[in-house]
Amino acid sequence: MKILVCGAGVAGLSATLYLKRAGHEVTTLETGPKLRTAGGPVDVRGDALDFVKELGLWDEMKAHEVHMTDDMYFIDKDGKKAASFPHNAIKDSPDDLEIERVALIPILAREAGIETFRFGTTIESLDDRGNHVHVKLTDGTEDDYDLVIGTDGVHSLTRKLAFGRPEADFAHFLGVYVGFAPIGPTGPEGTPSVNFNTPGKLIGCVQSRDCEYAVMMFRSPQLSYDYRDPAAIRDIIRNTYTDDLWRTQEMVERSVNNDGLWMDEATQIKMDSWRKGRVFLVGDSAHCATPLSGRGVSIAISGARFLTMALNEFPNDIDAAYARYEELQRPYVDHAQATVYEGIGIVLPESYEEIDARNEMVRQMMSEA
Repeated sequence: MKILVCGAGVAGLSATLYLKRAGHEVTTLETGPKLRTAGGPVDVRGDALDFVKELGLWDEMKAHEVHMTDDMYFIDKDGKKAASFPHNAIKDSPDDLEIERVALIPILAREAGIETFRFGTTIESLDDRGNHVHVKLTDGTEDDYDLVIGTDGVHSLTRKLAFGRPEADFAHFLGVYVGFAPIGPTGPEGTPSVNFNTPGKLIGCVQSRDCEYAVMMFRSPQLSYDYRDPAAIRDIIRNTYTDDLWRTQEMVERSVNNDGLWMDEATQIKMDSWRKGRVFLVGDSAHCATPLSGRGVSIAISGARFLTMALNEFPNDIDAAYARYEELQRPYVDHAQATVYEGIGIVLPESYEEIDARNEMVRQMMSEA
């Protein structure tokens, strides 16, 4: 099949890789001028570990493993340890892999064959003509494809064009915002990752292989701002973290003065169907679980794998192929999205009493581990 993949994040790279290996002719679009590697470490969990091994990428990814959450604490306002982070409780298995995006993305891109990617362009219009989709791109070119796959994230343009409905129809805001920024080289060996809570807010300093990151999470009503506007994001962070407890203001200033600062709302995408005609969705565009789940990368990989399997199983029946894809993928998505809610209560207690209770619960949990 001649297939257009829209978006070169983890979902798009995984889909391109699987589909090319299955013999399909694939073109991959990316709106940016190059691959996007910004963001903190991500997790590969559960069955996705086996899928990575099937692809022959396990050893290389394992060599880039980081242990950001293995030595992580909740601290008090004086920087003293209040409780260990319950990392074993949030893992699917002891083999769960944590890897930085800056390492993962190039591995997937190399295997996917970056020479067929088209950077700096995206879809302008989609015309599903039954037996193919006619696509016009923003660079002025147009072509026909047997299948279009939207892998362009939670704010998916492909989804908007194909379904003709706004993001708000599918987005379920969880009342939380998440921010991340690389703020310098990692600390000396043995430096722990730490998280500091005030009611409804968390700010932390976490250690990775070569980089120290500031992490921010806070409860809030839904805000009106442009998630692509760095100045708006800087203002929100400064206006949210106004106290001077622990190293809060230091973390804020180091974050807002960094070009790698990222922030977005924790929103889940929930859809009855990830298909409109010959346009299929994979990854966050179909079923974002939010970064709070720790499973977004895993279900992006599983979705790419299952879609390719379904197309191979039903090469001449697009309806049967989609049904098989959803049958295989939906249980993984439901699990990933359901695990988020309890985690919000642990990470973002709403009062000082709840913070103390959380710390006591975690201390008890870790003593029994």
